Amino acid sequence: MESKISTNVRSFSNHVQRKLDFAKRKPEFLAAVAENLFFTPTRSFPSRKEKDVLATGVEKTFRMGNREIHYWHWDRGGELVFLVHGWNGHSGNLSRFVEPLLAEGFSIVSFDLPGHGVSGGRHNSLPLSAQTLIQLTEIVGVPYAFLAHSFGGAIATLAMEKGLEVKQAVYISPPLRLEDFRYEFCNYMNFDFDTMEKMKARIEKRFNFSLEYLNTAELGKNLNTKLLVIHDKDDDEVPYSKGEKVAKSWKSAELISTEGLGHKMILRSPDIIEKTIRFIKEGLVSSDSGVTKGVSVLRV
Repeated sequence: MESKISTNVRSFSNHVQRKLDFAKRKPEFLAAVAENLFFTPTRSFPSRKEKDVLATGVEKTFRMGNREIHYWHWDRGGELVFLVHGWNGHSGNLSRFVEPLLAEGFSIVSFDLPGHGVSGGRHNSLPLSAQTLIQLTEIVGVPYAFLAHSFGGAIATLAMEKGLEVKQAVYISPPLRLEDFRYEFCNYMNFDFDTMEKMKARIEKRFNFSLEYLNTAELGKNLNTKLLVIHDKDDDEVPYSKGEKVAKSWKSAELISTEGLGHKMILRSPDIIEKTIRFIKEGLVSSDSGVTKGVSVLRV
């Protein structure tokens, strides 16, 4: 597995360099190259232990356009919980929550986003991810709860804003705005202001809405879903202040702060796992997991 991941990372790096070399020769295409790279995740795969957990579920696939999306279903007859991983992640990231949820009688669905894990596609976006989630609910049903990490929180929020009625949600290390990712990406790539603005214009034309719309805090103000935000103060990937703002903006939200766990180790904390399961259980008032009402299709 290590060599497979290393090979994949080298392949992606070579892909990026080829794109940038092309843009240097033809600067008029730099904004298009920037947009392309921004929507190209780095593919990663589960560890052996994570694979063992996934193997206890039933692996299935469905088509999302020309992409084959892989998901794992643990059907125990109880309320359904969706696990939503983050950018550059995979279904194994939240595998430590599977057994505790099953022990409490919940059913679970976990899936690899487009361009992630073993799902098809090279490119992905927030609208495409949300539409993939919505399409999956049409197959297995609307969940009672979302358990999302990082970018997964933005995905779940956009899907709910588009019509999914979900009673509970736990966001671990959630982001605030897609614009934050764009700024960080452009700064990392040393793109100039003109390229950044042209890239933004291209993205907004593609989605047919302003990027400011994709704001987890602002979208959450109109949602009735009860939210638990868990964020580490030492998170160096998604700053703690982002999760704090998300929690403060929602109608009904709690915030749990941690220290020393960072962005990824927080998913391995037995205490965080226990608090997550407790929150999801406490909100359980009936076996009715909700219905889908007027879920709109996103431009992807």
